[in-house]
Amino acid sequence: MVDTTILPGALKTDIYDRIGIKTVINGRGATTAVGGSLMRPEVSAAMVEASKAFVVVEELNAKVGEKIAEITGAEAGYVTNGSAAGMLLAVAACIAGTDPVLIRRLPQSDGMKNEVIVHRSHRINYDQMYRAAGGKIVEYGLPYETEGWELEEVINEKTACVTYVDSRNTGPGSPDFKTIVEIAHKHGLPVVVDAASTIPPLDHLRRWIREGADLVIYSGGKGIRGPQDSGLLAGRKDLIAAAAANGSPNAAVGRGMKVSKEAMVGLWTALTILTEVDHEADYEAHKAQAHRMHDAMVERDDLISVIEEDWEDWPAPTVRFFPKNGAWDPKSIRAALQAGDPPIHVDAPRGTLQISTHGLLPGQELIIAQRLHDILPRE
Repeated sequence: MVDTTILPGALKTDIYDRIGIKTVINGRGATTAVGGSLMRPEVSAAMVEASKAFVVVEELNAKVGEKIAEITGAEAGYVTNGSAAGMLLAVAACIAGTDPVLIRRLPQSDGMKNEVIVHRSHRINYDQMYRAAGGKIVEYGLPYETEGWELEEVINEKTACVTYVDSRNTGPGSPDFKTIVEIAHKHGLPVVVDAASTIPPLDHLRRWIREGADLVIYSGGKGIRGPQDSGLLAGRKDLIAAAAANGSPNAAVGRGMKVSKEAMVGLWTALTILTEVDHEADYEAHKAQAHRMHDAMVERDDLISVIEEDWEDWPAPTVRFFPKNGAWDPKSIRAALQAGDPPIHVDAPRGTLQISTHGLLPGQELIIAQRLHDILPRE
């Protein structure tokens, strides 16, 4: 068994006690459903400072956009209301540009260049945002192997852009990114990359622009640890101008996705200190958590424990527990963890129990291991 007597549970804060809800142990990673990530103290302090004065939000967004451009290597940047809003504004920019007539028509896009090309294995829940902008999704390719000509075949006079998703939630089979860029640019089409949850490593902020993307979308929360309701859109100057024209405070399709002056300042602060953080040390600390959790469970004969720690794929190491011979049901165990005190939130994808260390505070990995020993059937 695991000795957890000196370890903290979920982090306690008076404000949630006063509201009347429990804080949780976050084993899901930097996901919106449990609050994303924890902002650095400098970020929350900057947001409080920003709340004490008025500014022209378009000027502020443009200034923060300069920081986004600097850190991503893009021509320009724009602050969005999270990465999902970035998806919508990116496609709106590709469909309507800065034309005020077309902007006012969205999301009605009949007769416009409105087709958004998505590889079949890159369909994700959030690509509804492409359609919310007025885009019509056009799939291409096979789930495991796709040739460049298959992308060429779906490009036509109605195509607005070609997309690519950098996520563990996608499947194999897409053409390599270089091929996608070459084909799209040959036809004069922009390439939009959704890389929302890929930080750290820090180089991922510059990778896609360096490799030819025209617009790249990132979450401002998650690994950047800015406000959770902020996002980054980086790319070509003309497309960023078009995204801004389609976004708040304008009366356009993105009007409802406004970003507060406080969130813009918080994101600027998070980006400013991002290069000063020792991300490798943070990763090693999370790796140690993953191994402690693995070591605490590995001797059980009803599961297989696997650590996934490729930094190119995972912003923080993840532990997966596979039930042996159907000894237990991952979804039932997930529900039992969540029902405890403090509640522990984990994922249960594809017949496994998946625990990310990204949002774990020191010692919480052992609390999770102990709770699993208590919940899982007795050996």
